[in-house]
Amino acid sequence: MATTATIKNTKALAKYIEQANLAGMPKDQTESFIRSGYIALPRMTYFHAVAREADRDGGPIEIGMGGARGPGKSHAALAQIGLDDCQRYPGVKFLFLRKLAKSAQESFEDLIQKLFTYTEHNYIPSRNKLEFPNGSSIVLGGFNNESEIDKYLGIEYDGLGLEEATQISKRKYDMLMGSIRTSKPGWRVRKYLTTNPGGIGHAWFKEKFVMPHRMGTEQFTRFIPSTYKDNPFLSPDYVYYLESLEGGLGKAWRDGDWDVFEGMAFPQWDYERHTCEPFQIPTHWPKWRAVDWGYSAPFCGLWAARNLDNQRIFVYREVYGPGFTDVQQARMIRENTATDEMIKASFMDPAMWSRNRQDKDGKVYSTADTYQDEGIFPNKADNDRLSGKRKVDRMLGNLPDGDPGIVIFRNCKNTIRTIPELIYDAHRPEDVDTTQEDHAYDALRYLLTDIQEKKQPQKQQANPFMQLKGW
Repeated sequence: MATTATIKNTKALAKYIEQANLAGMPKDQTESFIRSGYIALPRMTYFHAVAREADRDGGPIEIGMGGARGPGKSHAALAQIGLDDCQRYPGVKFLFLRKLAKSAQESFEDLIQKLFTYTEHNYIPSRNKLEFPNGSSIVLGGFNNESEIDKYLGIEYDGLGLEEATQISKRKYDMLMGSIRTSKPGWRVRKYLTTNPGGIGHAWFKEKFVMPHRMGTEQFTRFIPSTYKDNPFLSPDYVYYLESLEGGLGKAWRDGDWDVFEGMAFPQWDYERHTCEPFQIPTHWPKWRAVDWGYSAPFCGLWAARNLDNQRIFVYREVYGPGFTDVQQARMIRENTATDEMIKASFMDPAMWSRNRQDKDGKVYSTADTYQDEGIFPNKADNDRLSGKRKVDRMLGNLPDGDPGIVIFRNCKNTIRTIPELIYDAHRPEDVDTTQEDHAYDALRYLLTDIQEKKQPQKQQANPFMQLKGW
């Protein structure tokens, strides 16, 4: 956070106002912050602009800020609540929760002193409450573990600020959301969440905020990514600490990488490199499918094609969901396949040949038989889990041209969502933990059934990765 003391000349102030206008901050918001002695960091001006969008019908009501440690997220969230929202709407009550590493009073007094020096307020330490002359207030709460959040449940708040959001489970967050409601006319509830990658809530936060941001499908949520480089006021010692971090922790805390965390099964996953926008698959590229069967758990069907020039595999279509019968699954596969696609193989879990049922005439059918009756002719997939994991690992690696061996179209949302969230099996670290949502992963490794490593003489520049047998 910067203060008015850091912009003593009119040139610097004019530059700040220009940045606020660029981000879309309304004029009255910018002026109010300056009068209060709060100067938002450049990256945080986008957060403040989005926060104002919550005023309009259909605007975002859940705004997440995330990425590396140190970009000034905490100051921005509390400033938005106390210096803007509470000043504009008399009588609103916010809950501001933060993960505490020290006493609640000491933690909040630091923030209050920095943010509200020039704003009339009444801080009541015994009640951890910040009050303003117009009747608006902020309840300042702390938690060391998510069970301590229970004391705030059941009380009505008009808005929420939540720090370290990934330190609580989705269930606890959903319970907390039941308390964020309002009966005040002209006011829309809003929730501001700040966090870093990792923690028990990593998956739900990524799914709720990060993926819609990436996919361009945000509706009632917004995500503002940021890193430590967005805060020029960080101490050199802390910058050195962040830059010295290695491995998954470094990528998460320093780079704000939501696709990397300790224990992930595929640490080489990179959203920008392993996904692409859909394009028209050339008709002469070989195409095939794979299916992971499921009923109560989702079933997943994937389509793939191979670029004949560089051997790169593109996963270009997905069907996914629970509760579909064998017949419904087969028909979904058939109806999502164009008649001229020339599918060369449909690889499926060998267990589908042993899932038997009996019709009214006593004839025994397997799931594979049902698929075949619907015009989907199944081939038994290679279900060796360790071999499948190795194949996926190798294909996520680079081909000789420097790009990954497998790329997934961004319309395959469940595959893209679940692959980077998988973790290693604690008892079998060369495999994926099967208690996770691994249905798209299983379909992906089935796609690689007929792929083998092709050894070439070292002097040749042929593709050292995998070829499709006989294709």
